[in-house]
Amino acid sequence: MSSRQPSAFDWFLMFFLAAIWGASFLFIKRSVAIFNPVQMAMWRMVFATAVYLPIAAVYWSKIDWRRWKPLIVVAFCGSAIPNFFFAVAQQHVNSSLAGVLNSLTPLFTLLIGTAFFSMQFSREKVLGVALGLGGAVLLVLFNASSGVSGNAFFAALCVLATICYAINANTVNTHLRDLPPAGIASAAFVITGGLFLVGLWLSDGWEAAWQHPDGMKGLGYIFYLAAVGTVVGSILYFWLLQRTSAIFATSVTYLLPVGAIAIGALDGEAIGLIDLVGTAVILLGVYLARK
Repeated sequence: MSSRQPSAFDWFLMFFLAAIWGASFLFIKRSVAIFNPVQMAMWRMVFATAVYLPIAAVYWSKIDWRRWKPLIVVAFCGSAIPNFFFAVAQQHVNSSLAGVLNSLTPLFTLLIGTAFFSMQFSREKVLGVALGLGGAVLLVLFNASSGVSGNAFFAALCVLATICYAINANTVNTHLRDLPPAGIASAAFVITGGLFLVGLWLSDGWEAAWQHPDGMKGLGYIFYLAAVGTVVGSILYFWLLQRTSAIFATSVTYLLPVGAIAIGALDGEAIGLIDLVGTAVILLGVYLARK
């Protein structure tokens, strides 16, 4: 498995991706005021599947379907399972704890990559992952207005979701580096799209959209999440995975709290010393773990 040092463009891509996913939290907050988290997640995945269908048609002939096994792993571990786990968990776990647990993704990527995907092990990589996790936890804890809380079982679902993300990252980085990123992402949603339709029906998401007075507005928020946060975000993420390494790409999860701080600053919130320290620790960690 080959990888290289990230270029300036790769760093830009990572920060751009963090901005996209960081801004998504605003629309998620507005969406869950109208739909419950499971309904929101199912609508988001159904919309994303609809957007991906024409992309899949364009890239269909460019996908090596003989590699159906890693494609199925990406379909379920990259979107279906973790999205469902986080949606269920966040009905019982607050966003602060979910943010901390989401930052475990690079750690599990390193552990699983080393154990099962022949990832090169180095002291710098371990130190970088540890620093990045520490910085992310510092920022999340410091900026959590309600503290970190939640049921242990549902917190475990968040952990399982990050393990799925780690398996997904290593699978793409090892087995699908040469396939078009848009092709990988669209193939995954073609494989799982039917499940999201069933999930939408079982969660009563369809009825909620028409019965809630702000249902159409909520669907507008979710469509943005699907088209930008999921479709554009997934394609850029797979591209970053192919251009760099699994550890570097998954380190974008460390930057989400930084994005939240930046969005808060634009909204008039003050940035404190701890914010700067946490951000610096994260960037140092990502830099050390970049290879």
